[in-house]
Parts: sequence; structure tokens; C-alpha cells
Amino acid sequence: MPQVVLKIKDSLDRWGMVELQGKVDCPPSVTLQGAHIGDLHIDKSGTPQLVIGHHILTGKVVKLEKPFGVMTKTRDKEWVIRSVIQEKYIFKTRPKPIIQKSGS
Repeated sequence: MPQVVLKIKDSLDRWGMVELQGKVDCPPSVTLQGAHIGDLHIDKSGTPQLVIGHHILTGKVVKLEKPFGVMTKTRDKEWVIRSVIQEKYIFKTRPKPIIQKSGS
């Protein structure tokens, strides 16, 4: 049975998971891998807001039943734990357009 060596970093980064109920459309020639999709903001009450282009989505924070471990493999074939994800941000309402009032 192969053994897996885990190394825990001295300080783990705090990561979260974003879950969108729907899809993000883009032209076929554009890939979303590594792309900046939007900005995530958390207001004073702890409610997450995701701004994508000219739209805003309001979501909620949910604690995961089972945390996810984020690991990377080194050249020495060791696995390094980068982070443990314990919460996710769920956005399942329709996006609302951001409308600016004209300064007349």
C-alpha cells in the first residue's frame, strides 16, 4: 500500500469556496481558468456580495459539513496542505443590475 506524506504549512491560508447556482457565459474563444470573474465583498452583517460586471449577487455563508483540504504536490512527492476550506459562499438568487443615478 503506497504511503502519502503530508506536510502542514506553519500558517494555513484562509480559503473559501464560491458556489454559483447557474452558469457564467463567455465567448467560446475565452477560457475562465485563472480569469478574474468578479469581486467578492462581505458587508458589516457578514452577507457576501459578488459583483460581476454590471451585476450584483447577494448570497449567504454556509459552514461545510465536511471540510475540504487543499493540497499541492512537491518535487519530493510530498503533499503539502495549503489550506482547509470550512465555509462556502452560496449565490442562488438572480443577479440585479447596478444602476447609477445621473447627476443632473
